[in-house]
Amino acid sequence: MHSRGLVRTLLAVVVLGTAAAYAKTITVQAGDSLWALARQYETDVATLKSMNGLSTDSIKPGQVLSVPGDDEVAAEAVKVVVVQAGDTLYDIALANGVSVEDLIAFNELDGTLIRPGQELRLVAGDKVPEPLVVKVGVGDSLWVISRRYDTTVAAIASANGISETGTLRVGTRLTIPGQYAASDIDVGGPVPMTIVVGPGDTLWQLARRYDSSVAALKSANSLKGDALFVGQQLRILPGADVGSSRAMVEPTVSASPGLEGGALLWPLVGTITSRYGYRQLRVSGSNFHTGLDIDGHTGDPIRAARGGTVTLAGWHGGYGNLVIVTTGNIEYYYGHASKIDVAVGDQVAAGDIIARVGNTGNSTGSHLHFEIRIDGKTVDPLAYLDTHASR
Repeated sequence: MHSRGLVRTLLAVVVLGTAAAYAKTITVQAGDSLWALARQYETDVATLKSMNGLSTDSIKPGQVLSVPGDDEVAAEAVKVVVVQAGDTLYDIALANGVSVEDLIAFNELDGTLIRPGQELRLVAGDKVPEPLVVKVGVGDSLWVISRRYDTTVAAIASANGISETGTLRVGTRLTIPGQYAASDIDVGGPVPMTIVVGPGDTLWQLARRYDSSVAALKSANSLKGDALFVGQQLRILPGADVGSSRAMVEPTVSASPGLEGGALLWPLVGTITSRYGYRQLRVSGSNFHTGLDIDGHTGDPIRAARGGTVTLAGWHGGYGNLVIVTTGNIEYYYGHASKIDVAVGDQVAAGDIIARVGNTGNSTGSHLHFEIRIDGKTVDPLAYLDTHASR
């Protein structure tokens, strides 16, 4: 986003209250951490640090701290940003000093695109997200783990009541302050690509090498700065995915290229369990969900949303068993099937049974992952189904 957009986003922040104005004091006990205290007093680490003039996350037993003192007032002390047309989660996170992961966790976003006029919390609300807990692996140290999750040795040690210089045991579980446990849902689509940072690599070089962007890489890996270290693992998020997630008005028939006059059918009737857009990974971070997940039972029929030619019918990475039906410049993806009922080259009509609901590939339960791609670019299937289809 250009500087003008950042200024616009900053000006859109609405402060509904000030927790510090209703503070009380507490004495830090052994084992306390800023993360634990933030959860206890229904606030966040940044607010506690601001209220107490702290420059680090370290606190000591016997230390006196100010915390929000009135639960009712503190609950109202929520900073909210109003989404503007063209904003992305990354733009808003960058402009307001939070992470994309914070926005997802604080607002319980799960695969939904942000839209103009939508209000997003910048701090935790009444329901405090569950913290991320990781298991120590072979070769892990506090330094390695802190770099992996973009935090500090002191913060992890404080959050877990351990020494900064102690040796970690393989299998030990550690709470990562400032990171959140993700919802247990399938991430849909292909398995995210992971690369290892090499000597001399920069975010700019990696963005060019993998057809991404610096903004996309920072968003996908919850990076607050540009610094990388050799051996660091990064998830690769295509740069187009960040652009595709900009807040904009739902398309109408006239704004739906390639679908004018073309009827669509719902490929499966069921509860929508995950929408198109940003959502949280099962592992810490954020991901862009390229389709629409519709709940079903294994064996339920999947019907062609529109007629066309079957151009793929078989196993395809994280999609599991996948059918692609192509009509002109539009591709329709039907993923995670338990059984495929068509073959490449078959001509199908809208409503024909092409596969059966399943749980194959990168999935945690029986459902249909449905995508629409126009000229190779994913679009929000729900917007097109709502406009063109009847159940």
